[in-house]
Amino acid sequence: MAILIIEDNATNAMVLKHLAKKVTTDDIVIEADPVRALELCHHTRFRLLIVDHVLPGMNGVQFTKAVRMMERYDDVPMIMVTADSEPGLRHAAIEAGVTDFLTKPVEAIAFRTLLFTHYGRADAAAVG
Repeated sequence: MAILIIEDNATNAMVLKHLAKKVTTDDIVIEADPVRALELCHHTRFRLLIVDHVLPGMNGVQFTKAVRMMERYDDVPMIMVTADSEPGLRHAAIEAGVTDFLTKPVEAIAFRTLLFTHYGRADAAAVG
């Protein structure tokens, strides 16, 4: 299985991918378009989703709600990583189904620790 990163900024996507590679040898898929990312989720069950909030066409909270409507993603960890400092965003994201939340710029050790923690949960969910 793989990780899906939904991030429309190519530089940010590559940084997240590089940091994730420090935690896993699994494939890491990057998709800039949230609509295409939803299509990927319909065809593939990713182990972990990392989603930006500010995306073209739909935001990260809307994307999260759409993914959480898919039964196959009930127990898949979702991490929102965003520079958006809108008051209440963290609460809205968690209410929509985000498992955890980080603000940009991402601190490398904190990101890797968070990813490792949630990847362990994904392992347990896949077994159980």
